[in-house]
Amino acid sequence: MNTPVGGIGIARLLGRAVRGLLAAVLLAALVAGLPWALIHGVGWPLPDHLPSLDEIGSVLMAPMTSKFLLDAIACLAWLLWLMFVLDVASCTLDIARGARWPDLRIQSGPVRRVAAVLVGALLIAVLGRTATAAPTPAGHTPVVAAAAHQPVPEPVTERVRAPEAGVHDSLWRIAQRCLGDGNRWPEIWSLNQGSTQPGGRLLANPNLIHPGDLLRLPQSNPPAPSESAASTPAPPTPLASPVPRTTPNVDSGSPGKPADDATWGSGEIFVSLGLAAAVSALLVLARRRHNARYRPGSGRRDQLPVAPVVYQLRLAHLRAQQAEDTELDTEPAEPAAPTDRGVRVVSGAGPVDSPSVVDIGLDVPLQGEGTQVALDLARVHGLGLVGSGAYAAARALLLTLLTARRDDGPAPAVLVPAADLNRLLGVPVPPADLPDTVTVVSDLDTALAALESDNTPRGCTLVATPPTEPGRQERLQRLLDDHAQHRLTALLLGQWRPGVTAYVTAVGVISATDPGLGEPLRGTRAFTLPETATRDLLTFLRTAQAPPEDSSLNHDSDHLEITAEPPAQPPPEEGAPEPPPAAAAHPENVTAALMLTVFGIPTLRWRPEPTHLQDLSAELSSRLTELLVFLAVHPGGASREAIIDALWSHRPPRNPASVLRTILSRIRRALDTATHGAVGELVLAEHGHYRLDPAIVQVDYWAFADAVTRRRTATTPEQRIHAYEAIVAHYGGFLAEGLTAEWLAAAREATRRNALDAVAALARARVDTDPDYTLDLLETARAFDPHNELLYRDIMRLQHKLGRHDAISRTLTLLRIRLAEIDNEPTPDTIDLAQRLRARHTGIPLDGPSRAPANE
Repeated sequence: MNTPVGGIGIARLLGRAVRGLLAAVLLAALVAGLPWALIHGVGWPLPDHLPSLDEIGSVLMAPMTSKFLLDAIACLAWLLWLMFVLDVASCTLDIARGARWPDLRIQSGPVRRVAAVLVGALLIAVLGRTATAAPTPAGHTPVVAAAAHQPVPEPVTERVRAPEAGVHDSLWRIAQRCLGDGNRWPEIWSLNQGSTQPGGRLLANPNLIHPGDLLRLPQSNPPAPSESAASTPAPPTPLASPVPRTTPNVDSGSPGKPADDATWGSGEIFVSLGLAAAVSALLVLARRRHNARYRPGSGRRDQLPVAPVVYQLRLAHLRAQQAEDTELDTEPAEPAAPTDRGVRVVSGAGPVDSPSVVDIGLDVPLQGEGTQVALDLARVHGLGLVGSGAYAAARALLLTLLTARRDDGPAPAVLVPAADLNRLLGVPVPPADLPDTVTVVSDLDTALAALESDNTPRGCTLVATPPTEPGRQERLQRLLDDHAQHRLTALLLGQWRPGVTAYVTAVGVISATDPGLGEPLRGTRAFTLPETATRDLLTFLRTAQAPPEDSSLNHDSDHLEITAEPPAQPPPEEGAPEPPPAAAAHPENVTAALMLTVFGIPTLRWRPEPTHLQDLSAELSSRLTELLVFLAVHPGGASREAIIDALWSHRPPRNPASVLRTILSRIRRALDTATHGAVGELVLAEHGHYRLDPAIVQVDYWAFADAVTRRRTATTPEQRIHAYEAIVAHYGGFLAEGLTAEWLAAAREATRRNALDAVAALARARVDTDPDYTLDLLETARAFDPHNELLYRDIMRLQHKLGRHDAISRTLTLLRIRLAEIDNEPTPDTIDLAQRLRARHTGIPLDGPSRAPANE
């Protein structure tokens, strides 16, 4: 039986009126009736005069009377009544503002809850507003259920794809592929978080999805609500309620952790381009050091682990370094950012591997100059930072100081009390995760005492909460005045009256400063760093500064380390890049019209005659050359998605197919002009798959890749030896020298390690029968990897074996020169080995520093 809508409204009005009447009666009874009852029933419960100590003692020692008990209960009742009246007044103000039922979950104490219920029922009845449930928590959108008869659509699923060309599938790529917008990846994660995947594994991290995982997809176009649902009014939404955002967690690289838990501050990183350039340079240096520790023959393909923020700043720096090809996208690209601008990393835009998370900030009027002014003020007068964005600005200034390279001395040292460092970084950080230039002291007094000592390093920085006592303020200010010539810097987390104080808003704008010296900062945008990103960058600085690890197996042995049996290796790490796959072998086409060389500087040459070659490299832009190199190191071709992910990792084009058509058109036009139409189509495009035509072009990398394939498929020792020799013969050195694309890092290292492993295998096979040939092999490998200390040790062992003792010191000198290129030096064990080998038969000590071996 259906009830008329008007009847429902009348019933609701009557119910509200009854609740309001009952609430009014109870309120009157508690607010007015309780005092009346206490006055008439008990009377005044307190004494009529101030009792003396004797009277108090006699009352306490005498037996309890009924009057004393009633008076005590009456006093407690009066206190309870007073608390109730105050709660009624407070709840009346709160509920009258919103005219909605109070949320009992946030009310403290039973008296407060009773007052909230009674006042809420009364005021809502009087004001004539519908009593709703507790207000929707901030950021949560209420869901209106559809009618029961509405059909439920079939769920749409997508299976995670296997890696292709070293590129792994991700939530962002799935959203881009299936939903048309990579930024919708949080919808996929919300549907599948905690779901059981094949093998019983629970999906707990959005950055750890595996090939074969089955993911539910949201509807691309949600069905329209039913008529009844559309007519139901939605609950009112508070105007100031925040909307929760999903941001990547830098610690684990997970795209989807709530912003409150990710501690990313304002949701973005905004730092100077100088800091991004410094991090980028340190990443290159750290990779070279990591790669130099590779032991040939071990078969390892591990990469240097870095936090996502390091990779993001590297991409931002590369983008600022190179001008974009404006013809390659449907929208004009931004010009390269000048050096006084900032780099913005927007953490809420998508997963950490999403190319859209990095952007260059070009809309800030004063960045590089503002940062320099701030550091100058901190150095001369001390700079205090206050406001909700103060800590984020202090973190950015601290990292700027730590990564600044000076011509007049080492990197600046930082003194910081432990409590201030914990507040600045959000959590306690062990000293092992901090750079060597950061010294943590117990308190401010200890830091001031260290600064007052005579051995204070030049360029030292103090990061601390400013002292409030006049004496300690004067002590710090005196240090700043006395040590101005030593470039002492004070970055203070609070108001600093003797110097300059800047107020930093939550969005990083310096809205107010002290008059005078601080005015140049007013109105500028401060660089900011969230807590997690700062911790990751500090850890990375520590890694980049770490001394080299000794990778030798036996320092005292005359046997070559390169010929040792490869140790058992753990499985490859999740997400580690794979070496470029070699597909079907391409026989060398010596009659091809074009020759593409990717070992060394990429060069494209045209063969108009069998004995004549013409260089066409100048006809191609850097982006066109990069595409040809990418296709060259993928002999079997690559998909459109793989090309876009590699070449546009920082900003994917809106229409990838159109962009690639434009590139192919430019390549075709450039070759037609240069060769007068004598060359056909260089790049073949078939159903979204692109590859170089082996009938048109001869590529030096293909012979190398073919040799690697033959080594993997060899079934006899002779076949493996021939394949190893071909690998060494066809390896031409550094892959695509001059290109700074980030995707090349993994391809270069995998290619180099294939060549080094071939050298190790040949040395293992020939060292006993032909040491001269083995020495030539190691000299060749040294050209492949000029910073690998292990190779130099084995070269010295072979020189000793062949009686070339004078060459040992030259080898050590060359090692010192090469390691200096990556800010390293030979380990003491290597120096000791050279000392023993040279002096074993000649008795002549080795020139240069040394230490006695442990067993002598």
